Amino acid sequence: MLLLGILVGVLLGLILRGSFVNLAELKFKAFYLVLISFAAQLILLASPVSKLPWIIDNGALLYIISIDLLLLGLFYNWRLGWSFRLIIVGTLLNLLVIAVNSGTIPVDLDKLSVVSGQSVSELRTEFTSHAQLSYRHPLNDNSNLSWLGDVIYVPVLLLNGNVYSIGDVCISLGLAWFVTRVMVGYYNSAETKTEPEEAEAVEALVSKTNSTG
Repeated sequence: MLLLGILVGVLLGLILRGSFVNLAELKFKAFYLVLISFAAQLILLASPVSKLPWIIDNGALLYIISIDLLLLGLFYNWRLGWSFRLIIVGTLLNLLVIAVNSGTIPVDLDKLSVVSGQSVSELRTEFTSHAQLSYRHPLNDNSNLSWLGDVIYVPVLLLNGNVYSIGDVCISLGLAWFVTRVMVGYYNSAETKTEPEEAEAVEALVSKTNSTG
């Protein structure tokens, strides 16, 4: 779904005659934190490492730390406006539900069964086998803040591969909005408008200091 948000943003950007050059020239602070976070999650959840007994037992804490790094990297770029802040809000919501559920997010197995083609009993068996680290657990009566879990199924072709959370929806909408704004040059024009004003303010301050001296 995150990829879909980016694709929608790019499509809207092109429709509005935006440019990929603006994406390349965007000044994004502490991007290395985002890269470290994604790399850590890839290793923990989608590599042979995820099947190691120590990772299965302790990986949830590492997963939470990786999201913390992601969130820190995003907060460094709070200045990028409300579209970007919606991405931060979505990440916070996901982190909240994961943190209060011991490092995993509750998922509705009935809806996951629809998108995966597996029966609910097969999915439940996979989860209980603990054969590898998972960022999810089956939604049950003991799940905390279950409404923030992976409980949203949208029957659209491009979205048919998973079940999503409210946080995921916020992140995707924020990404679409943000990418569109970047492509149409919103941030470039904003910087162009503020730089002369800052230069004039500095010049006025220097002149005032000189006249006083």
